[in-house]
Amino acid sequence: MQSINLTKSTELKFKDTSWDFQKAFTKYSNHGFHTYPAMMIPQIAKRLMETYGKNAKFLLDPFMGSGTAILEATLHENFEKAYGIDINPLALLISKVKTTPIEPKLLAEEYKRLMTKCLEDKKIVNFKQKTIEKPNFTNIQFWFKPQVITDLTIIKNNIYLIENKNIRDFFLVAFSETVRDASNTRNNEYKLYRLSEPMLKKHNPDTINLFKEKAKENIVNMKEYYQNYNLNCKVKILAEDTRHKTSIQDEEIDLIVTSPPYGDSRTTVAYGQFSRLSLQWLGLNNKDVFNIDRKSLGGIPTKDLTNNLNSPTLQETLKKIAANDPLRARDVLSFYVDFDKCVQEIHRVTKKGAFLCFVVGNRTVKGVQIPTDEIILELFQSRNHYKHHNTFIRNIPHKRMPKLNSPTNISGNHATTMNEEWIVILEKQ
Repeated sequence: MQSINLTKSTELKFKDTSWDFQKAFTKYSNHGFHTYPAMMIPQIAKRLMETYGKNAKFLLDPFMGSGTAILEATLHENFEKAYGIDINPLALLISKVKTTPIEPKLLAEEYKRLMTKCLEDKKIVNFKQKTIEKPNFTNIQFWFKPQVITDLTIIKNNIYLIENKNIRDFFLVAFSETVRDASNTRNNEYKLYRLSEPMLKKHNPDTINLFKEKAKENIVNMKEYYQNYNLNCKVKILAEDTRHKTSIQDEEIDLIVTSPPYGDSRTTVAYGQFSRLSLQWLGLNNKDVFNIDRKSLGGIPTKDLTNNLNSPTLQETLKKIAANDPLRARDVLSFYVDFDKCVQEIHRVTKKGAFLCFVVGNRTVKGVQIPTDEIILELFQSRNHYKHHNTFIRNIPHKRMPKLNSPTNISGNHATTMNEEWIVILEKQ
């Protein structure tokens, strides 16, 4: 481990490459069910639970995403309950399916019936012996080729004929992944970018086969999970907002393991944009689909830079950014105003002695790096008693993040994005 002289608490902050897990397989059990932006790798969640959750019974991930932490909790023998909170309907569906054990034999039987019916329907439709009503959401023709639209409609219609809701949702997650793989998007991006015209000409996916292979892969993974999950751990997935009072009881939680957003969705990781096509195919109305990023932390910029957040590091950072671009400084402030509301709710639901583990990114705006790890410490410690145990700095070998972005949205004007993460460990006193 190499000590790094950064800011305050330098004796507790250091680079630790043992947290990189550079060669680790991150898709074991149900972790590989569905791609998602900026996913926490399960090895980090597992190590945090084993190190700081030895006596923990109730876990919370207040920014659940695709459910890495709560899935790991169900594979850990200690936990009696695992809570996950998110506002994104796709995150809620993925996390629910990943943590719902289903007997593999039942999945295999339904899979066989489903695939047989999809292939039969495709033959009938292609030979004009049957017509199907296709969805007509915003820009569907722009993002999907006609044959892909037909095939996705056939798959979706047959999935919705499945009576068992857990099994139906299981196949809907594989369907959602297929939507992205078969679409006209550049799938190495989390934002929506259409393939170039030369690439579009070559893009002729076998949509039903894509679904077939993804569903089969998920069934194999479910078999592993079904054999190893903790039967005594109850999962509670909440379609709530950590900025407001949740349904969790006061001082119920004794371990937080989470990876909060890096900043506002519009300028960092656009979770809503990533989820848009899947949610449109799953029937969410356009207004709700297009508002996810706006409803996320920092989705609405502040009117000015006036604030009462007790973080000297944040205030100094805002001054530096505002000197270059006051509007971007407001974007940054809006995220931390919302995050501070989450701090208050997290404080309410955690017990004394609870460990809080945050995996965060320190993004750069207008050439200014924002030390989110220090800001989190200050926001928690400003009005509450929290002990800072450590901040580990890790390299990001796996996380689905671009190495370059275009902060000005001008072609060719690139800046380096986050290649490291900070793992902040606090204890409530």
